[in-house]
Amino acid sequence: NNNTRLMANAFTLIEKYKKPFVFASSQMSNMSYSPYGVLKRVGELYTKALNGLTVKFWNVYGIEHDEEKSHVITDFLRKAFDGLEKGGWSEVEMLTDGTEERQFLYAEDCCEALETVMDKYDEFGREDPLHITSFKYSTVSEVASIITGIFHDEGKGVTFIAADSKDEVQKDKRNEADPYICQWWKPKTNLKDGIMKVYRDMKESRS
Repeated sequence: NNNTRLMANAFTLIEKYKKPFVFASSQMSNMSYSPYGVLKRVGELYTKALNGLTVKFWNVYGIEHDEEKSHVITDFLRKAFDGLEKGGWSEVEMLTDGTEERQFLYAEDCCEALETVMDKYDEFGREDPLHITSFKYSTVSEVASIITGIFHDEGKGVTFIAADSKDEVQKDKRNEADPYICQWWKPKTNLKDGIMKVYRDMKESRS
C-alpha cells in the first residue's frame, strides 16, 4: 500500500514538472506471483507512459546502516558478527538450502552504472534493456562459503547451517540478464572482493 501510494504521488509530480527520470525496477518485474514484482511492473508502465528510463537491478549489495533491513549478504555477515560477540564460535542458520542462484552486484559498481545512465540519458531509447548486474550467477551457498573463509582467515569460527526449505522469493525462476549496457559500463568488483569490502565496513562500524 505504501509503495503504491508513493509511486502514484511521485509519478504525478514528475508528470506535472516534466522532469527526466530513471525508475529503479528489478529483474523480478516479470514475476507476477510476487507483490514486489507486480509493483515494479506497475512502475515500469508508469515510466513508459511518462517517457522515462527504466533500469533493472539484480541483487545489489553493500553496507547497510539499518541492519534490520539487511539482504542475504549483509544478513549473513550481521548474524556471524552477532554470534561471535556472544561466544567463541558463530553458527548461522540459513533460511533456505542455499541452492538458489542470484546475480550479486556491489553497490559502488551499481552507482557507476547509474552515473553512466544519467550521463547518457538522451542517448538511450526508452525501450532499451538496461540491466544493472554482475552478469554472473552465484549460489547462496557460495556466498556463505566466502563469508566463512573471510572469518576463518582472521581466526574466527563461523559455520553456516543450511535449512531444508527452498527459495520462496523467486521460486527458482531464473531470468537472463541482457548485456546491452555493457557497451558503456561493466561491473568491476567480483563477489569475493565485494563481500570483503562489506565485511570491513561492518567490522569498523562495530568497533
